[in-house]
Amino acid sequence: MRSKLLKLALILALILSVVTVLPTVAQEGIGTITVGTNAEYPPFESVDEDGNIIGFDIDLMNAIAEDAGFEVEFVNTKWDGIFTALSQGEFDAVISAATITEEREEIIDFSDPYFNAGQVIAVPAAMAETVSTVEDLVGLRVGVQLGTTGDEFASELEGVEVVRFDEITLAFQAMGEGELDAIVNDGPTSADIIANNPDLNAVIVGEPLTDEFYGIAVYPERTDVLDAVNVSLANLIADGTYAEIYMEWFGVEPSADFMPAEAVMIEVDPTDPGSVIVGHIATLLSAESPEEILTYVCEEPAASSIVPTTAEELAAFAGIDLQDASGLTFEVTEVEDGVVDVVPSGNLVLNIGTLPASLLLTQLGIQSIRLVQNDEGNWQICPAAAE
Repeated sequence: MRSKLLKLALILALILSVVTVLPTVAQEGIGTITVGTNAEYPPFESVDEDGNIIGFDIDLMNAIAEDAGFEVEFVNTKWDGIFTALSQGEFDAVISAATITEEREEIIDFSDPYFNAGQVIAVPAAMAETVSTVEDLVGLRVGVQLGTTGDEFASELEGVEVVRFDEITLAFQAMGEGELDAIVNDGPTSADIIANNPDLNAVIVGEPLTDEFYGIAVYPERTDVLDAVNVSLANLIADGTYAEIYMEWFGVEPSADFMPAEAVMIEVDPTDPGSVIVGHIATLLSAESPEEILTYVCEEPAASSIVPTTAEELAAFAGIDLQDASGLTFEVTEVEDGVVDVVPSGNLVLNIGTLPASLLLTQLGIQSIRLVQNDEGNWQICPAAAE
């Protein structure tokens, strides 16, 4: 339980670093929330033959609820008026492939984006290695649906032959028959067509060409729900659960924004106290066992939150990766010969966002990090020296 609370505290600290005043997330006690959806837009939400509401949005919301510790009751409702009903408190939240817009944000709140429905490039699988960007489309025949955003986008590309169709399914059929080299269309529709028509042997390549983000809409007075949703959404992206749900419904991996970020390689100078601290943090976040974190630690460290000694304590950092530490600076105070106290400041860039070093220290319950210099002149983290 302690490890889960520490992990939550780290993520909440990240949120607090962005928002000046933010209520504490009270995940325990949220209970059951009512979530509205218009179940007429597969694969995001629809009703199966048994009358169950299914879809990508539904699975994602259930996973968020499980991670956050609350229950969900879905209500199938009409699209027209769904946001007005939410603003009046008829629902606690709405998940229904809803685009985040300034107009809607005037009456309701939105979570962090959970889906990019922007325009994407689809090609025959055989061309996936050679086509992934708009530059690669030059000289190719590109299909679009007449009058759509994809049509507008492709029409502005120089050197591209745009072929227009009344329905996007006809464009995919033409590409399957070898009459087109690529298609530009919105991501969700393209992914759904490809997933349900494997005989087309088509794939989506590259990153979205445009941004149109979906968010979970939340009743403005339920800030507890909004905060819990954002924390758990970040958890699901970081641990790969989001990607698994996406793959199940769309048959392809999500864009990079919704994939677990890869940890970066950190070069450590053992003669520099600040560099040793960065190396220790990177090791702490990537270690699979307490023994692995001892690389930059003295032989007999005292008990300290910065040197976990059990798998449970180490689990607090699971799914959180260090991406960039170049924004850190270090105030080094010499305590005695070969002993220093270091206070890091600035920001750590994690896979779930940017976290001020000061808040990390606060969540770990320490004010500074003590290091000692060994006989080889290398610095080691050594909480025992603080006693």
